[in-house]
Amino acid sequence: MRSIFGRIHTDHTPLPINLFEQSLDQLSVLKDYIQEKVIAYDYALGQINFPTHKEITTTEKSELILLSDAVIYNKHELLRDLDIGDNEITSDELILKSYEEWGEKCVHHLIGDFAFTIWNKEAKELFCARDHLGVKPFHYYFEGNTFIFSSDIAAILAQKDLTFSIDQQQVADSLSIIKSEKERTTYNEIKSLPPGHSLTLKNGQIELKEYWRLQTKETVHKKDAEVIQEFTAILTEAVKCRVENQKSTGTELSGGIDSSSVAALASQFSKIKTFSHILPDSKLGKIFPHKDEREFIHMLTEHCNISDKHFITSEKSLLDSLQDHLEYYQSLSQQNFGVFSDQLYEKAQQENVTVLLSGFGGDEVITSKASGYLYELAQNSNWQEIKVDLKNQYPKKISFTKSFLKLYIKSKLPGIYNFLRVLKPDKPWWKNKYKNLALNANYEQKLRIKKRYDAYYRAIARETLQEKNIERITHPHVSQRLEYCSLIARKYGIEYRYPLLDIRLIEFYLSVPPRLKARNGIGRYIIRRAMEGILPEKIQWRNDKSGATIPTVFMRMIHNKDQFEQLISSAKQNEIIKKYIDLDKLEQWFYNLSNRTKDHKYVNPGAFYTYIKLILFIEKNPSLFT
Repeated sequence: MRSIFGRIHTDHTPLPINLFEQSLDQLSVLKDYIQEKVIAYDYALGQINFPTHKEITTTEKSELILLSDAVIYNKHELLRDLDIGDNEITSDELILKSYEEWGEKCVHHLIGDFAFTIWNKEAKELFCARDHLGVKPFHYYFEGNTFIFSSDIAAILAQKDLTFSIDQQQVADSLSIIKSEKERTTYNEIKSLPPGHSLTLKNGQIELKEYWRLQTKETVHKKDAEVIQEFTAILTEAVKCRVENQKSTGTELSGGIDSSSVAALASQFSKIKTFSHILPDSKLGKIFPHKDEREFIHMLTEHCNISDKHFITSEKSLLDSLQDHLEYYQSLSQQNFGVFSDQLYEKAQQENVTVLLSGFGGDEVITSKASGYLYELAQNSNWQEIKVDLKNQYPKKISFTKSFLKLYIKSKLPGIYNFLRVLKPDKPWWKNKYKNLALNANYEQKLRIKKRYDAYYRAIARETLQEKNIERITHPHVSQRLEYCSLIARKYGIEYRYPLLDIRLIEFYLSVPPRLKARNGIGRYIIRRAMEGILPEKIQWRNDKSGATIPTVFMRMIHNKDQFEQLISSAKQNEIIKKYIDLDKLEQWFYNLSNRTKDHKYVNPGAFYTYIKLILFIEKNPSLFT
């Protein structure tokens, strides 16, 4: 795990070395780190190596200099393809040898979590790449003759000879619960390299290329047992390659099938420690969400003989966590999972955990509920499969007949189906959400926020299960969470790894027949079958997981109720904040949210915290908004 930074002047003017050093200092959030740097006349490159890496990692061979934050998972395939016999070779060396063999096409051969740059001293060219789904962050600045890259936006902002301005569209998106395009950041001048893309700096110009895009796959035609066996093997390898050679591996364990599967498989290859969010005992049954997943967490750890388990009750001030995040990230993030997991990271750090496994991403593809699987079967005229499935769901003949007719009309008579829907229209959930946003009316009109919001949520519905999975996994929501969590956890010396986001696993799952993605109205079917004997049966087949992955957020908010009220009240004296937020409406928002009134369901809690972050961000950086 590393943080990287570099500054290159394409016109060969002298570099401001003092600013370069300041950016490296900005990266070093831990006391125990190693700083590597290479400084020449027209380039300054450096990285911070956190405690997980002790070897020299700024690799220099021939005319190439590599900076990376990378872990490569298809090591054995690369060793074979590159005809290398050294099993002890590092991820850095594999990347460099791949580049020497295949040039910029090396990214087509790499599977892993990576953000790296390769500087060719002789050709004066820089090649940059980011992994397929964006687990590792990579940001860049390019104005005039100055190109800067870094894993951390804060390091780019430390270049005080440059000026930065707020991207108003990103702010508007944040306030209207839209996830901005993948290349956007809070600053106009700083961009994110999108996942699955490479960037080349050559002759004073940059060129972006998309090297990977998730595509639909042809459905495999094998026996169910063969498909399940192959899926199980790929899933097992996805976990194994992420824990190999790790002395101390942690795993987030929420009690659901995703995190439980990851923890159970990881325990077969490594001694692991589990970390789980739960409510304090005194709050069970008394404060929303009133319960947690401890029953299933204990069940899993006992089943897998995991004795080193830790429970986080998150008593820390929620407002303090938001302020700490803004101080560190120096941008307006559009999600909060990592922010509210700060005490979990702190506990993991105390337990000397440097790699933390997560089940995130499963819901998007390999453990999706696969809603619509019957419609897909109907489109393919698999009526016998449909009849068997519906009979298992609806023993009563009338319920079975109604469901069967609805599927038939929808798939074979879409005109009639759409006409019937018009007769009884459902008001989209997002309409009410927007009506209750606390946007300043003038700002809303100026940025045409409602028009963008409507277009965002009216996006064309995907028809097939594969298309739905692809849309979900490639949605900005996913790469955002990966980026935010990577940076926040790094502050504690922790590197996230996501077995359920292994692209080999995802691409195979897309090809799985619909009948193995869901059955009898129960989704996540193939992983349930794959985990037979590995998970307790009650977890393997449960279909009732609570939605509160971090059940203490509401409790922490209530503990800070007076401070939140005071913050909103004092913001009414700030003319800059008032240009963005209707603070009277925000005040009402908070009342509904904290008291769980009948109108609280129209208040998006994540959006509320984003409004609070904007208030804090403006108070800290007023000059950016004037």
